[in-house]
Amino acid sequence: MTQPILETRKLGMVYRGHRDVAALTDVSFTLHRGRALALVGESGSGKSTCAKILTRMVTATGGQILFDGKDVTRPGNRREVLAYRSQVQMVFQDPFAALNPAHDVRHHLSRPLALHKPELGRGEREDRAVELSMMVGLDPVETLGKYPHELSGGQRQRVNLARAMAVDPSVLIADEPTSMLDVSIRLTILDMFKPLKRDRGIAMLYITHDIATARYVAEETAVIYGGRIVEIGPTSAIIDAPRHPYTRLLLAAVPEIGRPFGATDASLVREADRVREISREPGRLSEVAPGHLVRECSASHI
Repeated sequence: MTQPILETRKLGMVYRGHRDVAALTDVSFTLHRGRALALVGESGSGKSTCAKILTRMVTATGGQILFDGKDVTRPGNRREVLAYRSQVQMVFQDPFAALNPAHDVRHHLSRPLALHKPELGRGEREDRAVELSMMVGLDPVETLGKYPHELSGGQRQRVNLARAMAVDPSVLIADEPTSMLDVSIRLTILDMFKPLKRDRGIAMLYITHDIATARYVAEETAVIYGGRIVEIGPTSAIIDAPRHPYTRLLLAAVPEIGRPFGATDASLVREADRVREISREPGRLSEVAPGHLVRECSASHI
């Protein structure tokens, strides 16, 4: 495989306070052009902290971040931060909170162009806003003049995606992009990521608590709990042949028509607290198959 466009090496994050909290420990993964990595875990596992570090909202307290082979762990000056942010864009979880209610869609799509591509004139920015609207399936005539409260949740998330794509990024980080949308429209949003990978060569980090959608979106999957990756590898291997008990617990929780909750792995469901406890163990990651790594833990009786 070619050199990754974005790589983390032993990434760590400790929030300092009355009681220090280690949000991430020894997190390593790679993102490649035209491919997606799903980062899967329950709330509080460290997924969003990872996204915040990669988008320069916070600075990691340990480890390295490499972008296109260059160490970008420390933010650098304003010019370097802007250059990095133009290449690493984010689609946020809440499609309403991510948009300024005081501005219309045209402003939201034109603003990143004015910030990152100042050489473009007003007319060029308007043409680009039209193109972006159509790219995400919105009618520019009907949509560009509207404000966020006049749009549905699905339309707002399409605007968020168009805004992220406005400056032609190399990496797209999607943090639970469908969790606040109606079930009926989630698939249409996920479908929009496929041509971005295929036609534009975008590298994608897809963050989700729903391991079932990983197969649909991502070629690789990393399962994270307690700030540590417990299993990582090809999505097909993670879902069809999971090796870590926490991964199997996540899969046992996926609803399936005609199957009672936990029926296929009842012992894991009964011992969910124990599974979470051993998943915090700092065992080393070992390769169990080509590209498939599992963190060692004391799980012999589960």
